[in-house]
Amino acid sequence: MRIQPHVFGALVLAVFLGTILAFQAGGFWSISGKVSASGDAVQPSAEDVNSIKGWMTLEQITTTYNVSLEQILIQFQLPPDTPASAAIKDLESDTFSVTELRLWLEAQSGASPGGETASPEIDQSEVTPIAPTATPVPAVETPLPTEHVAAAKQVTGKTTIQELLDWGVSQEAIESILGVAMPSPSTVIKDFVTGKGLEFSPVKTLLQAEVDKTP
Repeated sequence: MRIQPHVFGALVLAVFLGTILAFQAGGFWSISGKVSASGDAVQPSAEDVNSIKGWMTLEQITTTYNVSLEQILIQFQLPPDTPASAAIKDLESDTFSVTELRLWLEAQSGASPGGETASPEIDQSEVTPIAPTATPVPAVETPLPTEHVAAAKQVTGKTTIQELLDWGVSQEAIESILGVAMPSPSTVIKDFVTGKGLEFSPVKTLLQAEVDKTP
């Protein structure tokens, strides 16, 4: 059986349209872009202002980008009685457009057109420079000058009778070594001994022996 060309064409058109209607009824076909394949309403992305479409409403914009309807109306000089259900494309004028809305929302949220968050610029004039930490220099102790101090209780050429007494040598021991009555306590022993024509060294040895006995 031969099918007429006009009948064949009608059948093809019917099948094509029927397929589209069937997919639309099942929620798998959308030509408006307003709904997804599952039938959910398409919403703008908070990270990308380029996702805003002209058919979207002011209510979708205020909900997604956390701005109020009043802010939008004042910013773009729109009528104060503009409803939130109004589509953006229906409000375009000399002061308002989809492009201007995207740029304004980008400035409000800091979102870049590509969906990335713009990094804040740092004002170098407000940065306080950190002073380098100085390395502490260890203190150098100045050595004290060396002093030559005679050993304690050491009989020398400058030792006096009083020093012998202070060291604990008795008057009797001094008189016994000197062979005379004890002279004045302020007398330098060497001067006294040499003044008598005697050698100081033997007297010094005997006196030192007495000094060493003292506690």
